[in-house]
Amino acid sequence: MSALPMFRRAARMSGPLALLALCLSATAARAEMLMLSQTTLVSGTESSVDTFTIPSDGTLTLQLSDISWPQALTSLNFMLSSADQVMGAWSAQQNSIVESIQLTPGTYYGHITGTAGGDLDLGVYSVTVGFQPAGVVPLPASGRLLLVALLALLGLAWPLGKGRPASGAAAAAAADAAQPGASAAAARRAGAPVAS
Repeated sequence: MSALPMFRRAARMSGPLALLALCLSATAARAEMLMLSQTTLVSGTESSVDTFTIPSDGTLTLQLSDISWPQALTSLNFMLSSADQVMGAWSAQQNSIVESIQLTPGTYYGHITGTAGGDLDLGVYSVTVGFQPAGVVPLPASGRLLLVALLALLGLAWPLGKGRPASGAAAAAAADAAQPGASAAAARRAGAPVAS
């Protein structure tokens, strides 16, 4: 027996198993809104202010990262404020921070300041701000729904495949074996019983 048919059989069996593993590992999706995502090149000192409109109660999550290219920034700060108060201020002392804060509906401002240093006086930072509304019902795990649909289709297709005629070499061997005077070797190839 050559290795090619064994490889084909293994490939046919591993595809559905991989799909099953992927579907079972799927988790429920979260309905998070991306408020800001940017990467900025800093030359000297750069500051920017971004506006966020929060539609409902929920959690704002900030990820601030010093990319350290071409070298690390000497300082990187983020301050979140409303029109009349400071909600929070963070500094990326390590290369990256992730912070979350509970907010009510309204307009908020993100103040970002980065200072480059070294011989080149250049650096890069990345900031991502996401918002998760409070009381959000998770979306269904689409992977599990896909698995159920595939199993249902497989269940419907199974009876249809049983009545198909054989194809290729097996069909030719079966036709040879069915002819009067066919050799015993042709009958064995077709899987037909051979009288001794």
